[in-house]
Amino acid sequence: MNALNYAFLPLFRYFDFKGRSSRSEFWWYSLMIFLIGVLYFIYSIASMPSFEDMMDPYFDESSLGYGFIDYVYIIFSLLTFIPGIAVSVRRLHDINRTGWWLAAFYGSMTMASALFGGAMVTIFVSAMFVLTGDTGGVASSFGGAYVMMALATGIFIGTFVWMVVWYASPSVSTDNRFGNDPI
Repeated sequence: MNALNYAFLPLFRYFDFKGRSSRSEFWWYSLMIFLIGVLYFIYSIASMPSFEDMMDPYFDESSLGYGFIDYVYIIFSLLTFIPGIAVSVRRLHDINRTGWWLAAFYGSMTMASALFGGAMVTIFVSAMFVLTGDTGGVASSFGGAYVMMALATGIFIGTFVWMVVWYASPSVSTDNRFGNDPI
């Protein structure tokens, strides 16, 4: 199989959460989704109206077709969400891991996001207290927020590295509990 076949194979195995997927299938699909996202970003930025145009009260944004590409990309993202999860689960199966590890990855990322969000709220609230003149306990609030941000960053980076290492691991060369060795 060539790279293009590997990239489109998860779309043909849309709801297939059983079996195994090779490294090639996972990484070529991931690269295709990433490149489409980069192209969307470039087009979206290039087609954005200037600040002066947006400040003009008579500016007609619909004439540029600016928002249309956003709707297309949202639909594309929704259509590729399930195949992305399915190919990730099958890739974990290929290294003889259960697909529930994906829930652990996403749970860890969610926890890191919540910690980071909590740190940002703490910094904002502490800054509001400083602006009103109440500085009691502000230093400890800022310190706690920075610890939360450092912890969130560590969890995020650690989880990301853990995911990449597992997804880049070689296949189990024999048949395992999830099926036959993929091509």
